[in-house]
Amino acid sequence: MRYIGIDIGDGESAVALLEENSVIEPVIQPIDGAGSIISVVGMAGTEVRVGEKALLDRKVVHLRSRFKSRYLDSIDAERDIERFAFGIKKRLEADAPDLFGKETYVTVGCPAGWQPKDRERYGEIMRKAGFDNVHIVSESRAAFFYARYAHGLNIAPELLNKTTLVVDIGSSTTDFAYIINGRESDIGTFGDVSLGGGLIEACMLDKAVKRSAHRQELENAFTESPSWKNRCEITARRLKEQYFLDEERWQSTPCVASETVYYDEPVKLRFELNEDIMREIISTPLAELKGSTFSECLSDLLRHANVSTKDNPPELIILTGGASRMAFFREACAREFPQAHIVICPEPEYSIAKGLAYAGRVDKRLSDFYADIDAFFASGEIITLVRESMEWLTRPLASALSGRILSDVVAGVLDRWKKGDLITIADMDAPILEGTNELLRHLDAMPELEPVISEWCRRLFMRLQPRIDEICHAHSVDRSSMELNAVHSLAAPDRMNIMFENRIATTLTYVITTGISAALCGGGSVALIAEGPLGLIAGAVIGIIIAFVGKKAVDSAIRTRDLPPLIRKISAASFKTGLYSARQRKAIEDELIKTMQKPEFEEQLVKDITSSLEGQITSMARSVEMPIIQ
Repeated sequence: MRYIGIDIGDGESAVALLEENSVIEPVIQPIDGAGSIISVVGMAGTEVRVGEKALLDRKVVHLRSRFKSRYLDSIDAERDIERFAFGIKKRLEADAPDLFGKETYVTVGCPAGWQPKDRERYGEIMRKAGFDNVHIVSESRAAFFYARYAHGLNIAPELLNKTTLVVDIGSSTTDFAYIINGRESDIGTFGDVSLGGGLIEACMLDKAVKRSAHRQELENAFTESPSWKNRCEITARRLKEQYFLDEERWQSTPCVASETVYYDEPVKLRFELNEDIMREIISTPLAELKGSTFSECLSDLLRHANVSTKDNPPELIILTGGASRMAFFREACAREFPQAHIVICPEPEYSIAKGLAYAGRVDKRLSDFYADIDAFFASGEIITLVRESMEWLTRPLASALSGRILSDVVAGVLDRWKKGDLITIADMDAPILEGTNELLRHLDAMPELEPVISEWCRRLFMRLQPRIDEICHAHSVDRSSMELNAVHSLAAPDRMNIMFENRIATTLTYVITTGISAALCGGGSVALIAEGPLGLIAGAVIGIIIAFVGKKAVDSAIRTRDLPPLIRKISAASFKTGLYSARQRKAIEDELIKTMQKPEFEEQLVKDITSSLEGQITSMARSVEMPIIQ
């Protein structure tokens, strides 16, 4: 598998290649001998021309540029993008015929501010242009991958693991990626789809035309031939890039360029830049920004990023994109985030393409990793292991629960019966079941359960973890991010014990109350009355009566009778003594175990536990995106 990252910018475009097991950075692919090309496209007859060839060939018509910034608003931009992407593919194949000859994973960048429907449509355009297996990825996300895995920035690994804000300012958009602990946060990627360096070029052209003595002729030419306007904007862009490469050089001497427009007659258009002119440009209200200036919108956008990340402010700011060379942009970032360490990509024209190639490799590995996790679930291995593990859970759980139910529920109900709040023994059934239900609603508040469930989890996970580790190793995923022991810690409030999820707790509550009902209610209480030395007299009397009329009749009579206070007192005292006897506790434990081991109950518990476990494994798998091993 090879991974191709395609960065189609509003100003320039580049393509990078990364092989499956390569340990070096993605390699920029030459297009017509250059590492990047100007993002222009035109037609020479039926042939598509891109880059310098489109710009220099006077036979080219319908010359188009800045089509990416028009994508959201103009249907014509789709056609221009498709032609440009098609032209790039043909030029790549001309230089490297076998580039697409083996299985490839193509990743194309898009602004972070684009909505899912815009990204889907963009992917379809790329497929129409001839790219197979194409995927659309946020350019700011790609910038982070570049910063994380490339070597050109020389960022210490420990700094990359701190909270990071990637700011990608290109020709048409400004994008952000917010990263916490090496992973994209819930805020993720965001940005402005209209603020980019291309606005400066357009403003430069507008001011140059207004200063020209041939203003009317130029405006007519641009109206009747958009190709000439595009050529002049590109001249302005090149001058802007020249100026920002060394701003100090042009403080005293203006940076100038010119373009001759051949329409009805030749007209020379002159461009000029220095510090004062640039300050005037970024302070000019622009219609594209709804009357705001470039400087105002940039400040507002950085302020929004600051507010969005205030709970965990970025300690590292990575600046990329061609416009990141602008000194005023870097200064604005430093003012808004004074606490952060700011790093600038040394070759911003290539960083996004390289980051897209990295993103493709990571995403493909993760996709394969998720597929193997799903296959592991589908194999039935987990449910089999959970079913086998139930024998390690049933008796310890029954033992821990029976003691709490007797002391916290039954003893209190017995006191109410003794005082006369409950008239008959049968009246104790409902409060016992209600109290048991209430107790089981707070399983996480029972310290007795922690060692029981921890030991069960430990034994179960010892059998599951090796299989998970195999899948991690097969896809170069960091094994520590898939540690099953992280699932069940009762001590950590940010972790949920799988036994305490709603559906499992509901099933468990039903099973336990069914067992308690069988042990203590519907007649079970009669047997418990005779427990203990104080119950000998009551037990002897009951025994004589049973000999004459039968046990069922006695049970029914006693359960539904309002017994005298003395009998209540003797019976209650006897029962309380019996509550804490080993024989009584074992009787209830055995009843709970018998109920939990009934096939219909045990199978439901197994299914619920398996479903919860698979859900948490899936959640862990979805969080391993950034720490994937390279």
